Amino acid sequence: MKQGNSQSGNVLFLILIAVVLFGALIFAVTMSTRGQSGEEVNREHARLAASQLAQHSIDLERAVVKLRVGSGIADHAISFETVALPGYANPDCANEACKIFAPSGGQASYIRPKREWLNQANAAQAHFGEWLFTGTTCIPGIGLGNDANCNADSNHLEIVAIVPWLTRSLCIEIDNRLGISLDNGAPPKAAGSAWAAANPEFTGTFGSGETLIDTRNVLFGQAEGCFEGGGTPPAGSYHYYRVLYPR
Repeated sequence: MKQGNSQSGNVLFLILIAVVLFGALIFAVTMSTRGQSGEEVNREHARLAASQLAQHSIDLERAVVKLRVGSGIADHAISFETVALPGYANPDCANEACKIFAPSGGQASYIRPKREWLNQANAAQAHFGEWLFTGTTCIPGIGLGNDANCNADSNHLEIVAIVPWLTRSLCIEIDNRLGISLDNGAPPKAAGSAWAAANPEFTGTFGSGETLIDTRNVLFGQAEGCFEGGGTPPAGSYHYYRVLYPR
């Protein structure tokens, strides 16, 4: 009996040690996670956001290609009109077949940028919390325009999707993901305005536009990226773009 009691006591003692060690492990993991909850966790969130932005912009580009190549829709007839995004009615688009977000058109979904992606200090700015689709931007090295004067020819203006007013950390992560050179850890800074100050929404016309070119020229030929404003939008603000249709 004594031997049995001794063995039972040893088993209980080992179980107690195991419980203590398991508790210590849980505590260590918890403290480690707390230690990461600042910069490292924020960086992981930024990586996920950058991936989500890229994926949605790819879907939008595919929708444009579907209309242009698959359905033969002219570039000026492409429409971004949707209930969730007013201001994009295109008089050159006569039916649902030329609408990016229509089931019988491009079949794309409109997904609003998430709140945590955005710098809330810019909440009062135009197009905050939404995608901007513009035909007022030319990126040198994309399409036919190869220099800083590409905006002088309306035939060189691209159809571009933009998510403006991002956080700086997300902008940096986007450029890191794309291999875009940073300047002392900062995103490329636009050398001037990146889109028209008035009525930049694409509604079928390619009028007067702006050249998206940065002070170090690292965005040359770059169909996707993130930059700091330098005019419209202003310095100190950060913006993602992707060319949906080069011209």
